[in-house]
Amino acid sequence: MKISSDSSNSGESTRHVSASKDTPAKKEQKFEGFDVLRAIFSIAIVAYKTKVFYIPEMLIPSAFSYFLSTYLLSGMVGALAVPVFLQISLFLFYDKSRNLGLGYFVHKRLPRILSLYLFWVVSITVFDVLFVGKFEAVRGVASSPKAFLEFIVSGNSTPYFFFFSLIFVTVLAEILTLWFSKLREISTKIYISYYLLFGSCTLLFAFSTIEPFVNHVGIQSSPLNTLNNLANWDYNPLNFLPYVFTAAIAAQEQNEGKLAEMTRWLKLKLVSLLVLALIFFALESTLTSKGLLIQVDQAPLDHYMRLSLVFGSWLLFYLALLSKYQVPALIKFISKCSLGIYGFHVFLTFKGHFSLEYLPTVKGIFQADSILGVTITFLVTLIGSIVLTLVFKRVVWLRKFV
Repeated sequence: MKISSDSSNSGESTRHVSASKDTPAKKEQKFEGFDVLRAIFSIAIVAYKTKVFYIPEMLIPSAFSYFLSTYLLSGMVGALAVPVFLQISLFLFYDKSRNLGLGYFVHKRLPRILSLYLFWVVSITVFDVLFVGKFEAVRGVASSPKAFLEFIVSGNSTPYFFFFSLIFVTVLAEILTLWFSKLREISTKIYISYYLLFGSCTLLFAFSTIEPFVNHVGIQSSPLNTLNNLANWDYNPLNFLPYVFTAAIAAQEQNEGKLAEMTRWLKLKLVSLLVLALIFFALESTLTSKGLLIQVDQAPLDHYMRLSLVFGSWLLFYLALLSKYQVPALIKFISKCSLGIYGFHVFLTFKGHFSLEYLPTVKGIFQADSILGVTITFLVTLIGSIVLTLVFKRVVWLRKFV
């Protein structure tokens, strides 16, 4: 997904290396590893939406295959996509803002994300009304301020909620950047970032423990019920608050040259992130299996309010940032199509009479062989999204949306 770009060409992953504030950029270097993450997780999103991750369970129904499909593949690999994309986007934003200042946020970055949000949400809403027949549902948006707010934040309850959340975290990142511009000590900025990260992670964990108090302990109150409803809402942008600070820390370390080579300190940090990700993944898996943490649509771990995603995506982000390997042409190609894949896959998997699963041929294949049906749906969705992306890239006024 190329929404992580901070330039007019959404596929760029570049940084400006300058000797000081007063000297022009000497070199523009590409972060090759970001292309790998974009390619992997844009495909992972399509795999998640077309149920490819559940093939092991379809092949050999067992406790292990259930754990592999539901927890590891769907609950972890599929869920890591949005956090990874957010961190790439925020890191590049911090990097550009360091050189270009407030004007970059006001004149380029914010208008860019707003245009993506408006284009895709309006498009899927029109598609919903014309081809899925949900005019009544859309009409209900104006029924109350709460319904309207939910529609805006959730992007009409579609994966396009990502764009609203990206706007939310980018605004916070700009506020943090303006605050840090008034501080001289780099160590002070690092300490503040870690304190804010700890506070946001604590908030995230506190949100995940509200439901046991409400439903299991028996404590009932209006404020708690409100917080519980907010915590259970998968489109809650507060779920992505920690990524504002993980990206800020990485950007500060990059500026200081701490990520130039694999030092003992850096190895220790990577191992610590891996351990934290595994600990919280084990904790979340155990608690959700006992019904203590939030579950969405009966799918354990299918939620962004999880610290395992914070530390896991941060680890992957560091590995991509540190990578010195040249990326193959195919990976670069998929990376350049990643925003289009994210945008178009929603239309091809949108529940209704026009979704692939409802087409007579595909439906017949599903009835005969569910694994073959899932595989065909995945390939058609992925290839179809790429083809539509390439078509959009050939039209001047459409290319900026893919």
